[in-house]
Amino acid sequence: MKFKDIFLAPNLITLSRLIIVIFIFFQFTPNDFEVVTLIVFIAIVGLSDSLDGIVARRFSLVSKLGTILDPFTDRVVFILLLFWISEIIPTYFLIGIIVRETLILIGSLIVLFTKREIKVSKKGKVSTVLMFVIICLYVLNMDISIVFIDELAIATLILYFYVAFEYLYNLIYKHG
Repeated sequence: MKFKDIFLAPNLITLSRLIIVIFIFFQFTPNDFEVVTLIVFIAIVGLSDSLDGIVARRFSLVSKLGTILDPFTDRVVFILLLFWISEIIPTYFLIGIIVRETLILIGSLIVLFTKREIKVSKKGKVSTVLMFVIICLYVLNMDISIVFIDELAIATLILYFYVAFEYLYNLIYKHG
């Protein structure tokens, strides 16, 4: 890892995202925002998850620092978001995501320390998008009662766990 890599555009995006989100989460509460504004903010947090990676690949700015910093920041920002809106989402949903993120963290540490490579699956990207959609629906549910939201959340959690187990399986058995 080179110190100058911190100044690459994708890594600056990653670090900026982390700093801005931490600032907002510690300066404001979800109740400080109108429902629509809060949904837009959460959507931006979700979409920004992939912005750094797109910039890195598009402009050939992939770095070792970025391969470590990006997933770490993604996990931290997502978990902070969940705790920040914990009064809006059900406890089972929060716990389910925390358990799943812990499994992915373990997998990420294996990748980091064994220098293995594993690609993010399309199912993984879809399940992450669905997670953010469910979170936005829970926020919207504060104003408008949404039927079957818990059933959608459980189905999304099942997919989210399936992707995590598939990731760990591929990491352990296809490389072991």
